[in-house]
Amino acid sequence: MKFKKSMLLVAALGCVMPLAACAPTVASSSAAKSESAASSTAASSTAASSAASSSAAASSSSAAASSSSAASSSAASSSAASSSAASSSSEVLEKVTLNMSVMYQDTATRMKFYASKGALAKDSSYSGADGVTYEAGDFKPVWAALQKNLNFTINDVTSTSDTTIDTAFGNLVLNGFKANGELVNIAQGSSTKIQSEGTTNKTILDLSQYLDQMPNFKKFLTENPVVQKTIVDANGAMYYAPYFDGFDDIERMLLVRQDWVEKLLDGDLPTTLDTGVSITSHYTAFTPESVNSQVAVMNEAETATTTVTKKHTANIITTQNALTAMNGQTLVKALRDYIDATYSNAYGTKRSQLFCGYRSAYDVDELVALYRCVKANGVYLTGKADNATAIVPLYPRENTNDRTGDLWRFTQFFGVRGGESRKDFLYVGSDGKLQDARGDQAMVNALEKMNQMYQEGLILADFTSATTGKGKFEQYLQSNNLGFSTYDYDQTQTVYNDADNAYHPTGVDDYLFTSILPAVADWRNDGKYFHYTESWRSVKTEGWFITAETAKDSAKLARSLKLFDYLYGEEGNRLMSYGPDGYLAKNTDGSIKTMAYQGKQVPVLSDDCKKQLKDLAQGNYTNYYRYWLGATYPVGYVKQQGMEYQTVSTKAQPGLDDINNAIALKVLEHVNFKSDNTDHLYDIVPTTLAFNEAEQTQLTSNFNDLSTCINNTKGKSNVWSNIVMTGFGSYSNFDFAKDKYLTTVNTTLNLTGFVAIQNAAFARMK
Repeated sequence: MKFKKSMLLVAALGCVMPLAACAPTVASSSAAKSESAASSTAASSTAASSAASSSAAASSSSAAASSSSAASSSAASSSAASSSAASSSSEVLEKVTLNMSVMYQDTATRMKFYASKGALAKDSSYSGADGVTYEAGDFKPVWAALQKNLNFTINDVTSTSDTTIDTAFGNLVLNGFKANGELVNIAQGSSTKIQSEGTTNKTILDLSQYLDQMPNFKKFLTENPVVQKTIVDANGAMYYAPYFDGFDDIERMLLVRQDWVEKLLDGDLPTTLDTGVSITSHYTAFTPESVNSQVAVMNEAETATTTVTKKHTANIITTQNALTAMNGQTLVKALRDYIDATYSNAYGTKRSQLFCGYRSAYDVDELVALYRCVKANGVYLTGKADNATAIVPLYPRENTNDRTGDLWRFTQFFGVRGGESRKDFLYVGSDGKLQDARGDQAMVNALEKMNQMYQEGLILADFTSATTGKGKFEQYLQSNNLGFSTYDYDQTQTVYNDADNAYHPTGVDDYLFTSILPAVADWRNDGKYFHYTESWRSVKTEGWFITAETAKDSAKLARSLKLFDYLYGEEGNRLMSYGPDGYLAKNTDGSIKTMAYQGKQVPVLSDDCKKQLKDLAQGNYTNYYRYWLGATYPVGYVKQQGMEYQTVSTKAQPGLDDINNAIALKVLEHVNFKSDNTDHLYDIVPTTLAFNEAEQTQLTSNFNDLSTCINNTKGKSNVWSNIVMTGFGSYSNFDFAKDKYLTTVNTTLNLTGFVAIQNAAFARMK
């Protein structure tokens, strides 16, 4: 299937659950009104909603029938189950109150609106796209609708002082899962800690014993057995319902200023390139001096594959390092000449296509060579003398430890596996066993190369501090026309293409920030270079659970299970993915308007919704849904990408089309959910492993130093940041000198023992 240039974020193998029934909208303008709306519905509203549901269901059923992917078939089957288990308030007669702790991070992203926070940071109320006015204390639209649809009341016991799910979970454990003296029925946590608590202390409900009461969830797991194996412990107990931020498609990618690439490389050599700034070489060649490889690329129509030949006897880095002076002019000329010679003029005067577009075939050294050209041409690219050395070739989104982690995901460009894993830094080695990137020579090599890049100014300086833009690197660099590339999510980063975005650089009309394919690498060490990524959407590392003690109250247990199952059915999934029907476009008969997406019909966001997204959240869909609607929280459901599809910047669509077509044509290879891969390069690592109680105890007690030293969690730290910024040495009271690094990690910090436990659990899942 070819993805048209008008389409975006459409993964070739994506699993999208068909959406049919239209959840009724809940009206509320105060906490009291919110509770009232949650327990009653006007007759006329119910009738209208019923009609809309019928219309949407018909189109969704048709779409599901045409789906050809296994994952989509799973979703279609879930659709059938959900229609027989519809969760309208008329079927759930007994009103129940559930004590719930649900959040994303701070009080701006909770189930309720808070004064002076998030959506109400500037105003005392929010006028929703559904025509309802919300004030502090009201439940956000999604959570108000959930209460109405399932005829229950939420007693929000989420701590206002906790700012992370991890902290909130830890405090709940300390307090015996009670808040203000009351048992918490539903809460969230990291999948690892939920499973550990459930396995070790049995304080969390084993959902596997109740799957017959959750037909939608059961159907999804039955038809996605790899997912089911991912979320159980050694005894098959299932302690949480997983959250999917999309499923079975690409997650992160490299984004670049394509307009700058074209300006430097296309056409004749510019006569006004910068000569006043020179780069002192520190980076040395990573790939061999001699390469001769056929690289798979797409044809111009992006309907079939072809190849380009990468052949050289002198690495571009070696060539640049030999220059008498590495300034903007000499670096660009060297790269242009290299591209013409290495690829036998295959790119003609459109040399930018080596990096951007359907014929992308660059490797990491060619990318670093480009980074040098960008760094040394600050005046030429921005038109401002003050920017001679100010451009930043590569930067993370923010200075927090979870965001600087994107730099370690970038290590896959150096052929590192496990840098972007679904669990810790694990990957499946060629022998079918788990290995950990933290203890690999490949990671040591990549860190050394990134330190060399840092010394040349190719990576943002002091990226763990708030020195630049108060820590909001993306906003500062883009608004000042200084950021070249980042490894991140497409939609949230490409919003800066819109001229009316607050952080779009003023007066830069040709600005184009777009995603490109990852660098090719010699992944099998056989001299053959190809595109590959481990950045693949699967079970996220957080989810929600029901406390074991809730089972003592049959009514609360039944409603909790109903809620969990509801979000894996049509109506609940649509509500959590797109928002209440008041945020969706309507046909003239009042039914939900739909559009084609991945061979199915999905709801269309209303014009008012899209306008709010742009006006209130600067086009950032995650912020809009989290702050204003209360969606995109890590609770158990599969977030549909059809919503994100509609919110990507128009200018960035072609770049996403290139990536999605490359996936469809297998030009871009990736990990997958198959259980019978003979080449373990394609095995995806489970988000959670099937640990037994003894293993959980060891993991909790024996590897604190390892976790302290190398961790991607927000609020933690990672010695890799120190190594990149200042070089190998002693950090956190351990010796991370280059020649001692592997011994320190594998032996002193006992990564070897850690991996042994992971493999014991992994073996049970096969």
